[in-house]
Amino acid sequence: MIRELRSPWGVLLLLAHLVTAWLAYAALVTQPQGTWDESTLTGIEAACAMVIAAGAATLLLSLLPLRRKALGPWWLAPPVVFLALGAARWMYIAQNYPQGAGS
Repeated sequence: MIRELRSPWGVLLLLAHLVTAWLAYAALVTQPQGTWDESTLTGIEAACAMVIAAGAATLLLSLLPLRRKALGPWWLAPPVVFLALGAARWMYIAQNYPQGAGS
């Protein structure tokens, strides 16, 4: 595993996972004041969209070194977790804070 982290692919993916983790943290810990707090809700939804996009990008980026056997298959786990977290948080926000009439 240490050999994989020293490879250029490992370093690139590790940095991408750290950025995605920071976005996921921001999406998960930010709480709106109420149903009327549209700016915070929009920010959470944007963070969720960025987590999903970054997770998809790192998943696609992981496929090439995996196919060449330069990295182990466990490198697919973080992008899948980030995709699930982003989608779950977005669905939670959409269901629990519906957009009201006139908002």
